[in-house]
Amino acid sequence: MDRGFSGTTRRNRAGLDQALAAVWDGTVFTVTRFDRFARNMAEANDIPTGLSGRGVPFGLGASDYDWNDPFGRLFFQPLVMVAEFEANIGHQRTREGTALARKNGKLQGKQPKLPEPARRSIPRRYTEGEVSLVGLATEYGVGRSTIHRIIHRAPENPR
Repeated sequence: MDRGFSGTTRRNRAGLDQALAAVWDGTVFTVTRFDRFARNMAEANDIPTGLSGRGVPFGLGASDYDWNDPFGRLFFQPLVMVAEFEANIGHQRTREGTALARKNGKLQGKQPKLPEPARRSIPRRYTEGEVSLVGLATEYGVGRSTIHRIIHRAPENPR
């Protein structure tokens, strides 16, 4: 199972690759939901072709599809088209929702880790030698890289 990965291609789907490698002639490669198997038409055709070459039928739910049988392909391919269509509709709705949220000012990107007064005082305190970079990171409970970015983005900082 590929946890924490969502995408439109098979790239970086080690769980699927492991499952495909674990089947042998005489077994059936079965998935419970189509979206767990393929993300688009090309993948949905390539994977059963590879399985069929190894003598492994493909199963979706309670149905098996023989990729070498014209009827198997006939029943399988419309499922692929519907699954890809549903995925594309979901992506379109997500893009529309994101655009609407951005337009209404509700999606502004990642918020700063520190409040504005702290971001103003950090470069001054560091430049004046009041406290070290590590000391600031410890004081504010953030990483040194966060403090470093704040210091080097400040326009009034001569460094």
